Amino acid sequence: MLGELVVALWLLASENQYTTLVVAATVLAAYKLVIYPFFLSPLKNIPGPYLYRISAIPALENQRKHQWIKTVHALHAKYGEVVVLLPTAISCSGDSKYIQDIYVKNMPKLKFYEHFRNHGFRDNMFASLENDRHIRYKRMVQNLYLKSAVFSPKNSTRENIVAKVEQLVNQPKDKSLAIDVYSLFGSLAMDVVSAFELGVKNGTDLLLHPTKRLILVPHRLQAGMVFWTTLMPRFWDWAAGDNVKAASKEIEEWQLNLYGNAEKNVPKFEEDENWTTLETFKKNGLLGKNAYSFLSDNIFAGHETTAIQLTYLTYELSRPVNRYRQAILRKELVEAFGKPGSTPISDLDRLDKLPYLEALLQENSRVHSSIPGGEPRVVPKEYKVQIGKKSVAVPVGTTISCQPYLMHRVESVFPNPDAWLPERWLQKEDETDVAYKARMTAMQRYMMPFGKGVRMCLGMNVALIEMKAALANLYWRFESDISADWCQITKYDSNTKAGNNIGLGSHYMVSDSDESMMTMMDSYTTRPYYDECWLEWLEAE
Repeated sequence: MLGELVVALWLLASENQYTTLVVAATVLAAYKLVIYPFFLSPLKNIPGPYLYRISAIPALENQRKHQWIKTVHALHAKYGEVVVLLPTAISCSGDSKYIQDIYVKNMPKLKFYEHFRNHGFRDNMFASLENDRHIRYKRMVQNLYLKSAVFSPKNSTRENIVAKVEQLVNQPKDKSLAIDVYSLFGSLAMDVVSAFELGVKNGTDLLLHPTKRLILVPHRLQAGMVFWTTLMPRFWDWAAGDNVKAASKEIEEWQLNLYGNAEKNVPKFEEDENWTTLETFKKNGLLGKNAYSFLSDNIFAGHETTAIQLTYLTYELSRPVNRYRQAILRKELVEAFGKPGSTPISDLDRLDKLPYLEALLQENSRVHSSIPGGEPRVVPKEYKVQIGKKSVAVPVGTTISCQPYLMHRVESVFPNPDAWLPERWLQKEDETDVAYKARMTAMQRYMMPFGKGVRMCLGMNVALIEMKAALANLYWRFESDISADWCQITKYDSNTKAGNNIGLGSHYMVSDSDESMMTMMDSYTTRPYYDECWLEWLEAE
């Protein structure tokens, strides 16, 4: 049938040149729009919408409009665990085996990540594509980030975190003066991560000097350009506008000044003390901007993701529906450390073992993952996926990804998945130790707030204990509420134990309620849509 049609078109085309062009265009269109996607494409047996099979435009447009994560969520709800996103890309969800196969077994990265290079497109650990090169970089500094190193009294990290948290707790607090905690926690995180990378005396001091916090604003502007930076870099200059270009220039000048100062003021290290990240890179032959690219990536990501987590966690605890959970946390803290005194909680080892504090962090990173977007990788050898009862081969070179936002919401693993319920991470009254351990193991298989596998976030141990120290010291001493001057506060009856889910994407911004104001940005990295969260803090009774 198809052969007869081609012969007929060829005979018709032979009559004149115009007809030849029409026939050629028709054949090309038929091949592109029908024959290839439905009969020849290696992804023809993987479900998904027609337009996504034939063009990258729908995916790019949804990402440009900040509605991609929810779109992919809807595609999986309609088509199943594996769906087509592009003519050469698929998304996987619903089964932890995909996390294991793609990330733990370390499928290679694709060029998407190259655009996270800095200072003249210089390589860094996150941007490196080749696994062997990434491992070589990681070996240079991985000992600095080990939990044992972070907690060691021989190193400055522990002391610095405690000192910075004390500065955080001592911020002015008054019933009539709400605090934008997004900027506050951004300052804490910037101070901690810059001191870790460069040395305590070479880090920032945003907590002590509020006017210096203005540097966080250009960082947010630059973060909002991730679509153009990674997927449409040729059009970045056109899309950026004067504000973003000025922000990028300001950030680079600020970074180079910070690093230049650290080069002039090298810390003196004790015999058993870890060196800073900068000095460790220099010792391994990475000098100047080649080292700075690594530092900029660590500092940018390290301050941004931690600020997002602390902002959403304190917001959740401040919602009227969750306010009773502050008392549960405070009770745990008082039982562990006694009533608040004049000095901060500094026993990080004991702090790290508190179950309710751990549950809060786990649940918040599940619901409000700082990086909810997909982490694309490239299939290095033929990979089989299950479509119904059929095994389908995914060819070499296909882009494959999982979204943390979706994996964290697999309902069979996380019942009522959109609800913020820290208690799901605690042992139930009628649950045996064996059953509890099995449930925790199952949930952890789906969790990827710091990534998964050999390429997971190197700074995880610093971030986790920094967040625990901040939360513990704040709620040991204070109670928090959403500022009524900022928004309309959503109230619930006393029997409600979980509030409305906080949406992802601008379509949730339908009012001036706190739940609308805290809508999460639908982007590779999220943040509060309005870049603010105003809370009030008072001494706990």
